[in-house]
Amino acid sequence: MKKTILTVLMLMCCVPVGHAAPGTGNVANTIHNFSVTAPDDPFLPGFSYFRTNEDEVCIFCHTPHGGSLTGPLWNRSNPTSTWTHYNSATLSTQLLALPVTRPVGNESLICLSCHDGTVSVNHIVNPSNDIGLPLNDLSGSPDGIFPAMFSNVGNFGGDLSDDHPMSFSYTDVWDSWDYQGGSRAGMLHDVDTAKGKGVRFFGAANLVECSSCHDPHVDYSSLSGQADYSPFLITPNTGSLLCLACHNK
Repeated sequence: MKKTILTVLMLMCCVPVGHAAPGTGNVANTIHNFSVTAPDDPFLPGFSYFRTNEDEVCIFCHTPHGGSLTGPLWNRSNPTSTWTHYNSATLSTQLLALPVTRPVGNESLICLSCHDGTVSVNHIVNPSNDIGLPLNDLSGSPDGIFPAMFSNVGNFGGDLSDDHPMSFSYTDVWDSWDYQGGSRAGMLHDVDTAKGKGVRFFGAANLVECSSCHDPHVDYSSLSGQADYSPFLITPNTGSLLCLACHNK
């Protein structure tokens, strides 16, 4: 009997926490598929953002040859916007000391190569051999920039002032006096705890970037059974659990 109980307890320890589990990827079934097989927008039935003459799904972001080093086999040019980050008197002392116009880290820059609204979605570095350039744009504005109806998701245009702070070191904030004895003591989880709850950090300094909370490959369509991962979340935010992975409030 004791052995049975011990076995059950061991198995329970090995089961990953549901809310920290990454979503199942199927980018072909998401609005990040801009090829001829692009699915309908989940909120606008019958409309796909960028149907083109390209049948490759991954090529709008990745290429096996001749890509950029900004991201993994990256097939897009970097935006050249000047970034304005979130700023508020309620920020911690460490974050307030950072320049509001600081550069954006590569893990966010690859997202903003589409989502800043200045680089055409169908503007890629290395087209497929059988198609070449230009890629036909059959939906959206003539130059391929996101249409106006997509501006609530993209078109940051360098203005990140109303978005969660990013491109900063989580380790530096965690180690700051504010959270280690100051007025915010105990209000932030350490790096390992946040990671265990699904958050991703980047580099030795544990940078917070777009991909800390988002995964562009997650299929959260109504048929996938992963609706809680909308919009492209790294782990569900039901009950603010993704927020509470870092914030202890």
